[in-house]
Amino acid sequence: QAAAPSPVTPAGFKLPEGAGCSGDVARYRAIQDNDLKTGHVNKSVYDQIQGEIAQAEAACAAGRDGEARGLISASRKRHGYPG
Repeated sequence: QAAAPSPVTPAGFKLPEGAGCSGDVARYRAIQDNDLKTGHVNKSVYDQIQGEIAQAEAACAAGRDGEARGLISASRKRHGYPG
């Protein structure tokens, strides 16, 4: 049986650093992982967001920084995360 989510972000939680789209992708992924662990996002929404992050990551890896950052921004807005 899985442990119940803790409603509190761990004391040592720190967003990843990094510039450009790779930093944006890493930070959004870290937020989602934390929100899943704390119960602030359900698994089906988490899975949807992970797909959106994967699209942004692919655009970033292909050198399309603006597109990747736009995808992250759109996902954040769609799911109620501040920009």
